[in-house]
Amino acid sequence: MRKLLFLFLFLILLAACNSHQPFDISDAPNSRHKNVTKGPVPSEFFGDSQQVVPIDLRGEQFNRVSEWFDDESILYVIDEDSSSTIYRYQLFTGEKEVFLKMPDPVLTLEANEDHSLFLLHTANSENKAKLTVIDKQGNIKFEWEVSSFDLFYSWNPYHTNQIFVTSFLEDWSFQTHLLDISTQKTTKFEVFQPFIQWVNSNTISYLKWDQNELDFFAPLYSYHLDTKTEALLFENIISFMSYKNLLVTYELIQDKEPFAKVGFYHPEKNQKLHEFKMPLLSDYSKWYIPSANYVPEQKKFYSFKPYSTGAFDTYGEKFELISFDVRTGKEEIILEKVDDQPLNFSPNGILCLYGFQFEKIIDMRTKSITDLVIY
Repeated sequence: MRKLLFLFLFLILLAACNSHQPFDISDAPNSRHKNVTKGPVPSEFFGDSQQVVPIDLRGEQFNRVSEWFDDESILYVIDEDSSSTIYRYQLFTGEKEVFLKMPDPVLTLEANEDHSLFLLHTANSENKAKLTVIDKQGNIKFEWEVSSFDLFYSWNPYHTNQIFVTSFLEDWSFQTHLLDISTQKTTKFEVFQPFIQWVNSNTISYLKWDQNELDFFAPLYSYHLDTKTEALLFENIISFMSYKNLLVTYELIQDKEPFAKVGFYHPEKNQKLHEFKMPLLSDYSKWYIPSANYVPEQKKFYSFKPYSTGAFDTYGEKFELISFDVRTGKEEIILEKVDDQPLNFSPNGILCLYGFQFEKIIDMRTKSITDLVIY
């Protein structure tokens, strides 16, 4: 049940800079008329053609592959009765070691921006949650318990020791908190939207949905944590994503068929970089936004893209995985006719965890998908 709640919150977030200045969108290049081609794979991707060795977990209570430890190793979770063990696994040698044992079940594990710290969410009861922050040596750097039925959290990519947390009670009322690992402090904030993302070092953003209406879009606001002031960034946004030095917005283009205008902005400079069009699928009272991820080292945004518009529940086609270079505006097809499932790229962008349990891996050197876990 708790895992389903996390998936539900994740989908809401998807359907859901100093940033108080309007963005300059006047002369941004538009890629909608450019030809999309399958470009060559960069030569640096090939390296020495190392092959990923699958993890054999037959007979184990596999939870999920959780996170990248570094460019060549991952962390995965095995459940053992009411506890969990986190293993570090080297993808090219097949070597594994116990990274950390937790007395309670691990629900999620997520790295900060530079992968120097890892946040673990565990729970041993329905109404209590515990957050534990560990470093790369497995040392506990911070622990915090809160009365909560569920949690949403977001690492600050600019100050990598900060986490913004929303704790939900069973009636879905919520409280927002800022955790600072370096100072060991927690601060409550009166932010009235639960699902936030960072747009700069001290500013968060959120879609301001009308709780009494089933709207297809909402205004995007920023909130300055120091001055506690709110500012309008965009009107009529259907979804957005925020990464370090990149804000991605989805706006509805209602032509003969609905499309999304996907805009890329530099939040610090208040400047639009590029945009491209994507077919939209309707999903009852909202628009379906495909899974996406950004690789800062490459300056590339990766997203699944439907082949046509329509209703999600009757959409019979697969998706293509595309990359979009936010520096040049070049769009490239990586994979064709694949399922839209969550993505998590390695820091250097060469490999990508793929699937609802990250049980598969995409090798960008060969543009191929293989099973990472045998179970």
